[in-house]
Amino acid sequence: MSLKLYIDWLSQPSRFVSIVLNILKIQHEVVEIRIAEGKQRTPEYAKINPYRKVPAIVDKDGYQLAESHAIIKYIIKSRNIKTTLYPDNPQESAKIDEYLDYHHTGTRKLSQYFFNLIVAPKLGIETTVNLEQAKKEAILALKFLETKFSTQDYICGKEISLADISAYCEIMQLHMVNWEFQKYPNILSWMKRVEQIKEVNQGHEVFLKIVQKIRNKPKL
Repeated sequence: MSLKLYIDWLSQPSRFVSIVLNILKIQHEVVEIRIAEGKQRTPEYAKINPYRKVPAIVDKDGYQLAESHAIIKYIIKSRNIKTTLYPDNPQESAKIDEYLDYHHTGTRKLSQYFFNLIVAPKLGIETTVNLEQAKKEAILALKFLETKFSTQDYICGKEISLADISAYCEIMQLHMVNWEFQKYPNILSWMKRVEQIKEVNQGHEVFLKIVQKIRNKPKL
């Protein structure tokens, strides 16, 4: 198998790449890099991804690439894949890119709250993040999406795209802390639409098991 995917199932961008590869039916080998064990900081992994983050890929001929959105766009272009997830139409794909660029400073704020509320304390990781501020930023990101889904089914219009899968993986982090999503009925409806894709659910199976273990782990 020529394509290797290096991921941690707790990582939203990792799940995004895995899910999309499976939707596109791209054969690949999954190699787990467990961040909690510091595996991303090993010299061996640094040779694959000098940023020392997940996900990353090694493709045929040893081609290496990091960053989830870049990875998937590379896969689509290098394999000449035709998909509504990322259409050839430049205006349609630009709108998807618009969200994917916003995602890093917008929707990604959700994970900061989740990580510092649950994961960091359970793993004994010290953090200086203000939880109240992190929660406010998470709420702002959710309100943005709630408003968007009041007029359209998906982030970029009538069709599900890479934007929706990336956002869904992010929002699932908050879903695991019993967030009050009743305040966001449009987001709940959108999540149900995204969940109709079996690969989306399959891509979260390991994540859900890990989160349950973290919840059950006694405090140090």
